[in-house]
Amino acid sequence: MKTKFNGCLALIFALFVQISFAQEKTVTGIVSDSFGPLPGVTVIIKGTKIGTQTDFDGNYSINASKGAVLQYSFMGMQTVEKTYSDSNIINLIMVENAEALNEVVVTAFGSKRQAKSLGYAATKVSSAELTEVSTSNPLESLSGKVAGVDISAPAQPGASTKVIFRGFSSITGSNSPLYIIDGSPVQDNSSSSVGSTSSFDAGSGINDIDPNNIESINFLKGAAATSLYGSRGANGVIIVTTKKGKNKLKVSFSTGVDFQEVARVPHFQSEFGTGWAGVSYSNVNGEGSAAASNENGSWGPAFNGLVKPWSRIIDNQQLIKPYVALKNNIRDFYNLGNSYSNSLSITGSNEKSDIAFTYSRVDVDGVIPTDRDSFKKNNFGLNAGIGSDKFKVRTSINYVHKKQKAVPTGQGNDAGFGKSMIQEMIQLPNDLSIVDMEDRSLIFNTPSYFYTPYTTNPYTTLENNNVEIEKDRFFGNANFNYIFNDNFSATFQISTDIDNENVKRYGAIVDYVAGSPQDLASVNKVVGAVSESKYTNREFDTYLNLNYNKELNENLTLDVLAGINFNERNGDALSVSVTGLDLPNYYELSNSATTPSISQYNYTKRVFGVYSQASLALENKYFLTLTARNDQSSTLPIANNSYFYPSASLAAIALDNGTSFIKLRGGWARIGNDTDTYQIFSTAGQSSNAAYFGQISYPFGGVNGSEIFGRIENQDLKPEITDEIELGFESRFFNNRIGLDVSLYDRKTSDLIVDLPVARATGYSTVTGNFVDLSNKGIELVLTAKPVSNDNFVWDMTYTFTKNNSNVTNVAGDDDKISIYSAYGVSFYAEEGKPLGAFYAPSPAKTDAGQFIADADTGYYTYDGNETYAGSSQRDFIMGLRNTFSYKNFKLAMSFDWKQGGKMYSYTKRLSHFVGNGIETTYNNRNSWIIPNSVVSDGNGGYVENTSPVHFDDVTAFYNASQNQAMEGTHVIDKTFIRVRDLSLSYNVKSNVIDKWGISALSFSIYGKNLFLWTPSDNPYVDPETTSYGRGIRSEFGEFATNPSQRAYGTSIKLSF
Repeated sequence: MKTKFNGCLALIFALFVQISFAQEKTVTGIVSDSFGPLPGVTVIIKGTKIGTQTDFDGNYSINASKGAVLQYSFMGMQTVEKTYSDSNIINLIMVENAEALNEVVVTAFGSKRQAKSLGYAATKVSSAELTEVSTSNPLESLSGKVAGVDISAPAQPGASTKVIFRGFSSITGSNSPLYIIDGSPVQDNSSSSVGSTSSFDAGSGINDIDPNNIESINFLKGAAATSLYGSRGANGVIIVTTKKGKNKLKVSFSTGVDFQEVARVPHFQSEFGTGWAGVSYSNVNGEGSAAASNENGSWGPAFNGLVKPWSRIIDNQQLIKPYVALKNNIRDFYNLGNSYSNSLSITGSNEKSDIAFTYSRVDVDGVIPTDRDSFKKNNFGLNAGIGSDKFKVRTSINYVHKKQKAVPTGQGNDAGFGKSMIQEMIQLPNDLSIVDMEDRSLIFNTPSYFYTPYTTNPYTTLENNNVEIEKDRFFGNANFNYIFNDNFSATFQISTDIDNENVKRYGAIVDYVAGSPQDLASVNKVVGAVSESKYTNREFDTYLNLNYNKELNENLTLDVLAGINFNERNGDALSVSVTGLDLPNYYELSNSATTPSISQYNYTKRVFGVYSQASLALENKYFLTLTARNDQSSTLPIANNSYFYPSASLAAIALDNGTSFIKLRGGWARIGNDTDTYQIFSTAGQSSNAAYFGQISYPFGGVNGSEIFGRIENQDLKPEITDEIELGFESRFFNNRIGLDVSLYDRKTSDLIVDLPVARATGYSTVTGNFVDLSNKGIELVLTAKPVSNDNFVWDMTYTFTKNNSNVTNVAGDDDKISIYSAYGVSFYAEEGKPLGAFYAPSPAKTDAGQFIADADTGYYTYDGNETYAGSSQRDFIMGLRNTFSYKNFKLAMSFDWKQGGKMYSYTKRLSHFVGNGIETTYNNRNSWIIPNSVVSDGNGGYVENTSPVHFDDVTAFYNASQNQAMEGTHVIDKTFIRVRDLSLSYNVKSNVIDKWGISALSFSIYGKNLFLWTPSDNPYVDPETTSYGRGIRSEFGEFATNPSQRAYGTSIKLSF
């Protein structure tokens, strides 16, 4: 009986299996995306482990029963479900998970968090926005587009980028943000020479990043956002994510060409020409009969159009020209520059691995004649990952090779590298054709016979004073991630950044033919110089993170991160220079009998940190994040080198109904700005003894000498600490047609590191300590709108507003202000009770009633010797507006930014006034005039009305600050500007046109950069974003005869297949 029963069971089971197999059918199809067939897509029968993957051509085949749900999934794509019914063929097109991408923000240590969970302000910029116009600098086009971030990128080949988050927070330390690429910190060094004499811009480290290799940039602005970086997070963090492989194999290529012209050049007066003190001639001691028309200024008579001689007299010959103003004299000096950029990327992925390779090259020859402002850069980038469900490995590798030439600016140095081009050009009278000076085969244009002893031919200066920079840089990382279970994972990352840069400077010997006018006038010769500098900077960083995620109940989720981080930065610098060259045109260090000047510097800095972050999400609407980090730094005193940096932030979704969204957020955090190396010790080096007749530097006479330098050691030195409170809200209405994001912050930075003088009786001159406190308070606003949106036309608008108020709250010591920088009597201070960067300058003496006190003998202003407050460098606000209009396959985009208020020093204005080229020097048509609202002393302690005029031949000295010192304050000018940053028009070719060519995407663009610049009337001279003083707080001082910015027009083509 049992046997029969078993047989029946077997028969029933066989029948069931037969019926089941009879119901299964083979389902086939092709899975694609917008670019074509998609390999590596996972296709499974939902609720089972039965599945397959698409092949290289997107084909798949799977056995399924009718009614089964097929689930299609792929990295970065929206998961799709299809029910198998009647048809055995199921084709589908997958689309990118755009919503998920938009809602994810990369935060500290590469963590990805939902944007709605953040309790602080953060801004994400996509690759499309970065490369809308061709650029070699990833941040160049973002000025005014990121609220709370002041980005200055002078439109010059290879120029440095200055990025300031929420105001300046350091005086002697760095104010630049921390840059993170694919989870690892990278350096932002610069080998530029900054200052008032013979400076040059060699670019900054962030310029080495290839914009074409960037997937997105996240700006973390507040302390709560950056607190996990502890002692490196005070200045904000910029997180760069490079491109990864997606979908099937894809090849993309872009090419672009720009044509550049000079943008802002000094606007000069056009009423008076060559001469000094009202006449067109003067005599120089020693020149005798050769001293004809030898003035470099425009202090001569008014233009009359008559033909007149103007050059030196050589062999009884002299050049002639019409006595008229040349409208575009300086502008005509500059050439049409060009820039060529090409980029190739190859990407691809499957379910287990992905790879992206990018190569880009940029070749720029700017507007300055010859190739003296050329810039060449090659970038190689690789981002690849492979892994299983449990273990993943990813590497990011980048290599940069750069060659750059820079034109020195500022004041020249005859005892070294020679004159600076722009300084010489500013001094030329506006009736002398600069372009006619290019032909040095004409004896009148040569150094010995140039028309004046007071300036030199700009073409000669350009040829003689050179800077060449070459860089090789490698940076990258390896990341290992292991998933233990659904709740627990570990990540280990190791990275390095090695930056090698060589800078060679050389200045030609300039001597004068015996008996020539310049020789007879005893004009300074240029002795010639050579300098070679080698910089190696390295950064090694590693971290280990443990991540725990747990859904505590259906309403409460916990995320915990705990980690350790070790960072080491070290470097070597060696610079050798000689002056007094022997052989002309031979630029080697051996070409001088003088003792070489050697500067050497080595440093090592280590930071070890432990940190943790805990995030609680309640009902996916309320989010609490707590972080803590403790850093130990090698730059601090051993007994006090550990500092704790906590933070707390809260986000609450007040409304989210599908059409409207409101989130409230707030946070508090403490972060730091670590000290530089070797600040706590006194240091020693080779001696240098000052004397009445000069200076003796060792080694001298075969004897070397060393001394302890003037800084006294300070074992109480601390990092600069910033505490910040931030409140804000985000809102979106009418299905994201309107959005508003507002942030309010209050940052208090204590213990700013500066040098203070100490009594000489101590044997030292200064002490480095924590002597200044500072606050920054401000508001950031982002308004987005989509005024028009239909099937054919979309108008997108983004408006940003930033206002930051800084205030120096405490200055230690007897004085209430500390000098930051000064030039020609104009001083720049950190003064208690004023914004950081207060200008003081000589100004005219006034009576209590506000009347100017004039000198009865000259009619000039009087100066009582006291400097007067002349404003601060702080801006009133920064605004940006971007409009994008899309019509079918066309897109028009335009961005402008407005930076209002703030002061800056302009040496260009000072020199223009000195030589009579300044527009202001034509006051009253240079006829005699009396200073308005002025009085003179009556000799009895009172004042009477001033009746002493400034005569025509005295106007020259009136605008000469050496003779009328009260004029120095007029060289502090308003740095307000409004700029059209970029304008572009692009067209995407329809897919049905290009499919037959095997091309998946093709677009054409035309664009312009830096198209328009407006400045107030007291600044017709310079682009306010140009500077001679680097990127720190000194950069806010202003400019010292800096090179002009450039305007570009270009076109680009992008295609993929």
